[in-house]
Amino acid sequence: MSRLQAERAEVCAEALDLVALRVAQLQAARGAGRGGGRGEIGDTIPLREVMAELSAALRVGERTVSSWLGDGAALVSTYPATLDALREGRIDDRHASAIIDGGMPLDPERRAEYESLVLPLAETETAASVRESARTIAARLQPDIVDTRHQEALAARQVKTYALQDGLARLLLDAPAVLVQGIFERITDMAAALDTPTPGDGDVGGADAAASGDPDGEPDDDDRTLDQRRADVACDLLLSGAPTAHGDGGLGAIRATVHVTVPLLTLAGLDNAPATLDGHGPIDPGTARILAAGASCWERVMTHPITHEPLRIDTYRPSTRLRRLLNARDRHCRWPGCRRPAPRCDADHTIPFSEGGPTRTDNLALLCRRHHRLKHASPWHIQQLGGGTLAFTSPTGRRYRSNAPPVAQAAPSTTTDPPWRRLLNTAYDPADPAGS
Repeated sequence: MSRLQAERAEVCAEALDLVALRVAQLQAARGAGRGGGRGEIGDTIPLREVMAELSAALRVGERTVSSWLGDGAALVSTYPATLDALREGRIDDRHASAIIDGGMPLDPERRAEYESLVLPLAETETAASVRESARTIAARLQPDIVDTRHQEALAARQVKTYALQDGLARLLLDAPAVLVQGIFERITDMAAALDTPTPGDGDVGGADAAASGDPDGEPDDDDRTLDQRRADVACDLLLSGAPTAHGDGGLGAIRATVHVTVPLLTLAGLDNAPATLDGHGPIDPGTARILAAGASCWERVMTHPITHEPLRIDTYRPSTRLRRLLNARDRHCRWPGCRRPAPRCDADHTIPFSEGGPTRTDNLALLCRRHHRLKHASPWHIQQLGGGTLAFTSPTGRRYRSNAPPVAQAAPSTTTDPPWRRLLNTAYDPADPAGS
């Protein structure tokens, strides 16, 4: 399938070459100096002709054809290594699309370096994971694109409604990612607090495992699913400003929690490397500094200078140090393909505690409640390979490798000094106590 998708990309690139040739022929036929509005409109006719023909012949929409044409041209002209990987079956078209979309805002001279960094990830990760990593890598290679794209996206914020069937409608909110993530986390916590989930299998629970709202659990007092409770709480908050329809019961005291990783020099204003919002991707440095200024707790994550593996974490809450270290290392459920955020996962002992398994990072991994139960109730086997890397063996004997997501997705461009050198070169005022 991947080989055929690569062939389709090459055919689409050839189709665009024919469009360009036809446009040049039309311009030559009009003669020099006879451009203008009518000519500019006419220049789009060859593209429309090709799209209409392909759409009719393949029985797909013209929007899909447009996407194929764009991706084909990008693979052939800009990302040849990605095209080779697609042809050889090392990735599929969803991975290729993620690479193309992530590199779109980059300057052309940076795209080769970007491809060399993101393609190895695409060969080992899911397309959804690659899409998030690709945005982060692009942002670290060219930090200015984060602010530019943030301002463009912010101007497009809106609220829309769509009619659905059977008396339902959909409310669509486009707003800054940090706010939307906070909204979702808060209504999820409120919805989960309305129900007491079924106790787990006895292993170490997550930071808020008691409020995980596991949809597989059997509620004691409420037969609504977690999604249904989220919807009801959201309507309650928007209409009345408080969860009064649910009797509150302390729900109003629940506040949103978002997890942002901010490079130290960015936090200090000495660099503009983007921060990373867990579950979303890069965010602009200004927003990250605002969040840090109002944070009730900071965590300093010390990472390996080469592999970027989290090695140590400092916090003012030592009783939760190990859990926070796992959150920093894993960031989401480690089961292959699962992206449930770390705060809503269980810390599972790879070797069960009852069998002598130690409570250490080399024997713990974050698993969501669904996969945690599957691991204990099925022949699935997990092995720790060191450095946060896990090997999953399925009941059929197939092995899947899960690498801990790196805190720093890519090293800064080689054209600039590394952050530690810029820190050492920063001038300090001897009279300033903070500089001593």
